[in-house]
Amino acid sequence: MNVFQDLATGLSVGLVYGMIGVGFVVIHRITGVVNFAQGDLAVAGAFGAVWAAELVPPEVSVFAGAAVGGLLGAALYWCAVHPLRSQGLLVQTIVTLGAAVVIRSVVQLLFGTKPYAILPFTGGDPLRFGDVSMQRQTVWLAAAALVLYLLLTWFFERTMTGRAMSACAVNRYAAGVVGINATRMAAVAFTLSGAIVGFVTATQAPIAFVTSGVGLALALKGFIAAVLGGFDRIGLALAGGVLVGFVESFTASTISAAYQDVIVLTLLLVLLVARPAGLTRVKVSQRA
Repeated sequence: MNVFQDLATGLSVGLVYGMIGVGFVVIHRITGVVNFAQGDLAVAGAFGAVWAAELVPPEVSVFAGAAVGGLLGAALYWCAVHPLRSQGLLVQTIVTLGAAVVIRSVVQLLFGTKPYAILPFTGGDPLRFGDVSMQRQTVWLAAAALVLYLLLTWFFERTMTGRAMSACAVNRYAAGVVGINATRMAAVAFTLSGAIVGFVTATQAPIAFVTSGVGLALALKGFIAAVLGGFDRIGLALAGGVLVGFVESFTASTISAAYQDVIVLTLLLVLLVARPAGLTRVKVSQRA
């Protein structure tokens, strides 16, 4: 068993899980809704990049993935979540499950069930560090995740819109009193979240085949990452996703790849029982 190789292998999938978890956190902080369509938004974005890669270079096609994810995220909010705003958070969360099925069905209708991929951004053999090899695309994926994390941190801390969204996260009613349009901020959260997951999943497409049915698995593992972040901290959600990726990689190399989903879902159950507030028990309201 090569532990460092397992870490390198788990990094690429873990970064995707982490950024999907970040998407969960962005929406939940602002609206309180758990968007279980997150994984299928990511898959739709990846297929948007697959389609665009026929026309433009692969490193440009990922922006089409972000656009598709963002547009679908906005449509999900305005067409499904917002009309049910008076029905409570549980109903709004349940409707995202239905939306996930719709998105998955449309993607399957358009692209079928066969796997797709796009060309890597950089050609050449995998990078080697002693006995450890790493796909060159993993470096691009790590860079994309880091840049997105830094941009999100800057957005929430330095821009007026980001600060308004943070105010809604602390106290939605008080934010409305001072003139912040909570509905608009919620729409921005869904759009931003969809764009993030679409971009990252498209960036992973050169090293992981994209299929129409993988959205549910991505959503569950991104949900675990969000739980690790307490549905509040984007940094911890990203780290939690990487941890899930490492667990999958170690399980596949030491036990069997057939059991990796079982182990990961067991991890979710343990977390929900032992640490329901995530890796930190400090909540937004307590910090405020």
